[in-house]
Amino acid sequence: MQLLLDFIYMPVQIILIPVPVTEYSTKIIGSWQGTVGDSKESMSINNDGTFVCKVHSTGFISNTLSQSINGSISGTWNIKGAIITLKITGSKNEWPENRIATSMILAFKENELILKSDRGGISPFRRVYIHWYNAQSNN
Repeated sequence: MQLLLDFIYMPVQIILIPVPVTEYSTKIIGSWQGTVGDSKESMSINNDGTFVCKVHSTGFISNTLSQSINGSISGTWNIKGAIITLKITGSKNEWPENRIATSMILAFKENELILKSDRGGISPFRRVYIHWYNAQSNN
């Protein structure tokens, strides 16, 4: 006896539900990557209220010849409503104009974050998951 099964293929669309404003300060914790102006940023937001942003220049020379100098800024963060404030306390190869940066969270879903800076620039970010590899481990 031969069993025939008919499958109906239906594309599955993943619907990302917006994060409630009341959960922004807990759900934002993690690692994010995005583009801000002419730079790519990798941002780690930690649950102890600190952050580190690594900045990488973009453009033909930076991307093809690796001539750019990477920089970083660090400090503390705070969220009130839909406003995130970064207080910069340290920097390397970066010279921030302001020691306090404020952005409005325009959209926030589990793995997507769109920020609007106080200067009007809009920057999309995607959550990234970092898996560390221990070279000395046999696993």
